[in-house]
Amino acid sequence: MANITNLNKPKDAFEQLEDEHGARQGFCHIRIQQRTGRKTITTVQGVGTEYDLKRIVRFLKKSWFVPDEVYQSSEVAHRAVYGTGHLSWEWKYGLRSPLHPAIFAIIFKLLQKFGFDSQNVIVNAPRIFHAVLFSLGDISFYKLSRRLLLTKDASFFAFLAYLSSWFVIYCAPRTLSNSLETSLTLIGLLWYPFENKHLRDVVWPYVFIGTLTIIMRPTAALIWVVFGLYHLWRHPRPIRLLLCTVIPAAVPLLLLSAAFDSLCYGRPTSTLWNFLLFNVLQGGSANFGVHPWFWYLTEGLTSVLTVQLIPIALGLFSPFRPTLLPFMASAFYIVFHSFLPHKEQRFLLPVIPLLCLYAGPFFAFRRSKARHFLLFLMIILNAGLALYCGLRHQVGPYNASDAVLSMSRKGANVSVAALMPCYSIPGQSYFHNEIHSIRMLDCTPDVGVERGSNEADQFHEDPEMWLDRHWDEIRSYSHILMYEKMFMRLVPTMTLLRYAVCDRVFHADFLCSDREDHYIKYSCNGTIVEHPEYGEKYSCNGTIVEHPEYGEVMQLSGDQRQQIKDFLVNVGIVKEENCKVHGF
Repeated sequence: MANITNLNKPKDAFEQLEDEHGARQGFCHIRIQQRTGRKTITTVQGVGTEYDLKRIVRFLKKSWFVPDEVYQSSEVAHRAVYGTGHLSWEWKYGLRSPLHPAIFAIIFKLLQKFGFDSQNVIVNAPRIFHAVLFSLGDISFYKLSRRLLLTKDASFFAFLAYLSSWFVIYCAPRTLSNSLETSLTLIGLLWYPFENKHLRDVVWPYVFIGTLTIIMRPTAALIWVVFGLYHLWRHPRPIRLLLCTVIPAAVPLLLLSAAFDSLCYGRPTSTLWNFLLFNVLQGGSANFGVHPWFWYLTEGLTSVLTVQLIPIALGLFSPFRPTLLPFMASAFYIVFHSFLPHKEQRFLLPVIPLLCLYAGPFFAFRRSKARHFLLFLMIILNAGLALYCGLRHQVGPYNASDAVLSMSRKGANVSVAALMPCYSIPGQSYFHNEIHSIRMLDCTPDVGVERGSNEADQFHEDPEMWLDRHWDEIRSYSHILMYEKMFMRLVPTMTLLRYAVCDRVFHADFLCSDREDHYIKYSCNGTIVEHPEYGEKYSCNGTIVEHPEYGEVMQLSGDQRQQIKDFLVNVGIVKEENCKVHGF
């Protein structure tokens, strides 16, 4: 720490606060105005973090979509391998197959064995796996379009419509079971006998892959049941097909799945049955939000397909269109989901490639300026949406988490309380044990009883009361994350807890919930430490702001400025009757 008596000018403080790489750090800054003249004194009592919002984007993605991409996959795997990681309530009730996170657990174990399990590798290895698997699905889609469409041009345009979809680009590297469902479905369909001449060909691979897809994502059954029943109906010997191909390929896999479920959960269970019972028969998906039955038609499809909807709709009526079987499977999938209370855009991901098959004939056999305009609009609009949603929309959780990691890597013993909506930040599979502990608001639903308010609801309904009840627990955390509007409401309480903002990171331009805000405040605990000569002094943190003369400084709260003033008076640098403290 620089000697306070030598910091007579702001520029001196800037010079002495450069690290070994020459990067300027944040710092606390006050100005003393005396009656007999103007004198500026800069004091450094604590160091804040610098966080550059313009840093280079990580090579796969930086935006947050849904909690499931972490808490139903990599977080579970991290807990299995490293012993740390949050298990969401679904795992208590056996609603999720452990097969998906088991893949990541194997990857983590191999990385651990060979010493390559750094935080960056642990975060990106599952994403790379999904991206590679999705690329195999892309190749499978192109091969499928060459089989089903009449010309090479038609298959090219179908592939272009699919590949340019912003939602496909957005979801491809995400560790979602929906991404897994989509890629495995496309790979499995390569063995499906669309043409009558192939009815007697070897088809067990599609049955096997289809069953595997259903195990990992039970909703895939809605697609495969249409293809399977149509195959049985067309086959000259359906009973033989069922007994000699379907049952041998599917039943052993289902039994192994049930055994693996029981082994992982420590009790006899089947995640397929549990998923069906909870989400369909008991209507448990309503715990995640309720939407009208027509939501997929009015909002879901239009948002994920955008311009592609036009060539798909017109291509369905083209004389050169392929078989309607993919459309019928998609329609059944959408209609069934429409009668479930909870709906999400990501549930539509598996039907996007099936529907894009019909865009090919429209583009291939319509030679007009309108076609060229539609192609141009489709590519430009989807590219813009993919870039915006991938790099700008909902980036706050990762920005805030990176700020926490940055503080931890400077040697601080960091623990975080995220007082935000459920699962608003990634867990230990992202931090990889580089922080001491994470506290999130619990949002476990009351399964089997009338829905009541969970901890997250209670906090947002009356945050002052909640903090009063959890005062001792929350103040034990070194850092707190909150959306800005919530922090502004709780400024008096946070001051009493001796927290001050040490960073403010961007989240989103357009909000998906009224509990969110455009920025996330990252608050640090301003601790009271004992000085051997002057007694108590305040280790300050404050809001990083840009000063027109001195550049980046920390703007302190009134209480912080007063405590620093008291310290300067005790030291003897200034006389209390001759000075006035104010911030920039």
